[in-house]
Amino acid sequence: MNKQSITNAPAEGANSMTTAQTEQPIDHEALPFPSKNAPELITTLVKQLPPCWQQTAALALLPALSTAAGGVRYAQGKPLAFQVAIYGMAGSGKSLYTCRPAQLVQEIVARHDNEFRMKSNDCPRVLGFETSIIQLGKYLQRNSRRTVMLYTDEISQSVGTKSSFLQLQPIIRKGFDAISHIMDYKEENSFKGSITPRLSFLACGTPDKVFQYFDAKAIEEGTSRRVVFVEHTVCKKEIDPVSYTTQEKDYITQQIEWLEQQNCELHNEEIEQAVKKWKASKQKFYDEDEVKRLMVNTPADVFKRAAYLAYTLNHYSKTKESITFGKWVAEYMIRAAMHHTFSELKNIQEKGKTHFCITSEKANRNINSNMLKDLPQTFTYQEMVAYRQEHNYPGDAKNSAILTRWQEKGYIKKTKKGTYQKLN
Repeated sequence: MNKQSITNAPAEGANSMTTAQTEQPIDHEALPFPSKNAPELITTLVKQLPPCWQQTAALALLPALSTAAGGVRYAQGKPLAFQVAIYGMAGSGKSLYTCRPAQLVQEIVARHDNEFRMKSNDCPRVLGFETSIIQLGKYLQRNSRRTVMLYTDEISQSVGTKSSFLQLQPIIRKGFDAISHIMDYKEENSFKGSITPRLSFLACGTPDKVFQYFDAKAIEEGTSRRVVFVEHTVCKKEIDPVSYTTQEKDYITQQIEWLEQQNCELHNEEIEQAVKKWKASKQKFYDEDEVKRLMVNTPADVFKRAAYLAYTLNHYSKTKESITFGKWVAEYMIRAAMHHTFSELKNIQEKGKTHFCITSEKANRNINSNMLKDLPQTFTYQEMVAYRQEHNYPGDAKNSAILTRWQEKGYIKKTKKGTYQKLN
């Protein structure tokens, strides 16, 4: 077995955009569902669907499975979180067919939560998008070590107004990487406190509604860049609603129960190297366009997450198959990103948005000045790191140098280890 850092894991082999859409559709047939390399659980869940829908159903499963695998982490505590938005014509079968496998996994997770809550005052991990920001903050704080999932089969009915979604965006964005977030609303009875969200979501809707929320603003702020956008195609053949035999249901339930018991941090060198190689090849392919090169970063991270999720579903075995599955997810994501978000990101670059194209010392001084203004009067080193990550500032090694320069210039003073106070 490849070297890895895991806790309570069995031996190997224990069990077998923009708001306006472009007219050209994404070539889905070039990326069929890799049934021979997908984990057996995913194949079992989607095999009843026609090939044209297996692809969508498998991608829709990622948030639900990552929630069940909420105890599995990688890269020093990052969650295997996935954020997926499925768009298609009204009545095309998004919730009845392609999201049904994901709904089954959600039902099993929710049932376990309900059983557990009978013994302790815990809270659910599967929530609707209509959950209020205040209540969501409470749930995320109580589930600080587990992944929470938001789900809606019709985003416009669940989310409501654009302003409601704008409030949700920072939590979605930070929940992808488990970055700390401070909630402090003016309402007297509102939730106040620091949370470290671990958040997956699956959202469905018609194209106009999905991209009404994941619009240019969401692209600019980074929310949309973490989302796998999946087009739900119209299937011409008549099919029955998805159903499973008793034997299949028992197998699915057994595997989800096993998944929920996993508590480990993974490191598989073969997976790590495969992701690095894929990322380097994509960046070389897009060498002449800086925006496209930057767009490779998140799909590369999703490649790693999907490979580790598959590796876990394979009971810490079948590394090569897990890599193939992870690569398939990443290829789909980057093609969808080029289709939906590239033109908007290009516009951002051309307008001189500094968080996408930072090339000069002057620009670095400007963004660091903005960061100092945005940070609270008293802030920690980790809050500064989180701010830089959220705004896609380059170079983690620069954090200490910036703090030293601010102290030398009299902008801040160090009050205790890891804590600083602004002086003016």
